[in-house]
Amino acid sequence: MCRLLGVIANKEVDINFSFYLADKPFKKLSEENPDGWGIGYYKNGQAEIHKEGLKEVGEREKYNLERVKSVKSKIIISHVRKATHGDKSTINAHPFVCKNWIFAHNGSVNKDCLKKDLENCSPKGETDSEIYFLVLIQQIEKHKDFLMGIKSGIQGVKKCGNYTGLNFIMSDGRNLFCYRDAANYPEYYSLYYLYRDFSNGQVSFKSKETNQLIELMKSKSESKEKAVLICSEKLTYENWQEIPLGTMIFIDSSLKIREFKL
Repeated sequence: MCRLLGVIANKEVDINFSFYLADKPFKKLSEENPDGWGIGYYKNGQAEIHKEGLKEVGEREKYNLERVKSVKSKIIISHVRKATHGDKSTINAHPFVCKNWIFAHNGSVNKDCLKKDLENCSPKGETDSEIYFLVLIQQIEKHKDFLMGIKSGIQGVKKCGNYTGLNFIMSDGRNLFCYRDAANYPEYYSLYYLYRDFSNGQVSFKSKETNQLIELMKSKSESKEKAVLICSEKLTYENWQEIPLGTMIFIDSSLKIREFKL
């Protein structure tokens, strides 16, 4: 099972807390998802990706996640992979990029059936997830409407059958979108969101507050940082909200959260 993490904030932020200091840090989830990792973000409005598959990591640090510490952006998407389709290589690691969209997926879909529906896009790797992504982009462009395109793409995936989870996080560089759905085992394909406001100084954590964490919270409070986080797991003891099955969450640049049943 892959794991997803997404952040959209009112200013450029890092995700060091979520990766390293949270009660259940995202880095720890890589131990159960050992086949690759990646991080996508926007720099000057353009999508940037760093990712590695198991083969490329080799004898170096297992995922070289120290690179995460240097990333700052208003929108960040990260993923740890447990492979079901395709080699354990960098090209098959998530996130994927197409036309400045960034996308990461948890689950599996009917790769061969969906590939027949692709008209102008060719996958670079071997994964079903990348084909799922390209089908969604194709439908968004065809309908000239994000929600209609996503709905049409998901209907196509379900029509093909033989899928497990459809969870994804994606962004166009301005907004963050996520969707949760599964054919079976909904507790396995979990997805949550959290609105976090450091600007009022009220955020606190039940985990052991080290000096490093206290200083981090103080810095975020002074900078009036606000953010919405999406994750497959509840990383902290804060008030995470479970996303219902078949539901799209849309967060715009003002951090307004809208929910759509698809």
